[in-house]
Amino acid sequence: MSLFVLIIMALLWWPVDSGSKVPWPPAAPVSPAGEGTVQLPYYRMPARLALCGEQVPLEDQAVREALDREFTIVVWSRAQTTMWLKRAHRYFPYITKKLKDHHLPQDLKYVAVIESDLRDRAFSRAGAAGPWQFMAPTALRFQLKANDQIDERLDFGAATDAALRYLKALRQQLGNWPLALAAYNCGEGRVLKEMAAQGVSDYYRLALPEETERYVFRLLAAKVVLENPKAYGFEIPAEELYEPLEYEVAQATLTGETPVRTLAWACGSYYKAFKTLNPWIKGAGLPPGTYRFKVPKGTGPRFVENLTVSQTPEKSGGGPPGPPSP
Repeated sequence: MSLFVLIIMALLWWPVDSGSKVPWPPAAPVSPAGEGTVQLPYYRMPARLALCGEQVPLEDQAVREALDREFTIVVWSRAQTTMWLKRAHRYFPYITKKLKDHHLPQDLKYVAVIESDLRDRAFSRAGAAGPWQFMAPTALRFQLKANDQIDERLDFGAATDAALRYLKALRQQLGNWPLALAAYNCGEGRVLKEMAAQGVSDYYRLALPEETERYVFRLLAAKVVLENPKAYGFEIPAEELYEPLEYEVAQATLTGETPVRTLAWACGSYYKAFKTLNPWIKGAGLPPGTYRFKVPKGTGPRFVENLTVSQTPEKSGGGPPGPPSP
């Protein structure tokens, strides 16, 4: 046995011709410089930036770093930012017009982006709902109905009008847009309390809840990228953008409890599509009352006529009375 061990050791230590010496342990293979690596681009923030016409103090290092954080997140959240761009093509024309009607800065459209990702059925764990994320008490202040049957916070048009009235009121109360936007996030009471306690009236120097301290910077980051997406690597083919929804508004009075499927039948549509146009309808039916419905374009008169027929005593029976009239 000992002889066998000696032979093995001798083989291991036997000199090898220097021209074919193999290093031990073998060295890892070396690739040519740069081969197999991925070089990611670096995106720079703008040197100057304004919010609703008011200059952002980017010369303040703390302000610049706070914006850099949110800007970097937006630029590299490729999936989410791509969806922002696709939905913005659908909803920004509507919001832009409403902002003009209310004589408000166009930058405010980015509130809906950072609040809900431009989704009308967005809900938060705190209880906020809709594209502008209204809490129930604030919704009530601005005449948005929310009960067991309907939730107008989810109606894009009604919620947009309410949000713009609220933002205008906050700006009048607090004196500038950064503070107004902070109050939109955490409530004007909290902002006023912190201003009084700290003796500070500048959003960029005010200590607030972390989400609120980031809020204006998130909006600014969304503005920078969505205003010039190609500069940050987002090139979406025009045909991939979401077109605005085509619909018309029809007012109808329901004389009794009416199923959504009957409403959908009345305009030649179906349950899911009708609720997509009218997400404010919470359940499968509506109680008596007068409502304004979004219906497929060109179907308004037929919708009202068919509903009138379906609600006559001889036709009432809980379901659609028959195929819609041509």
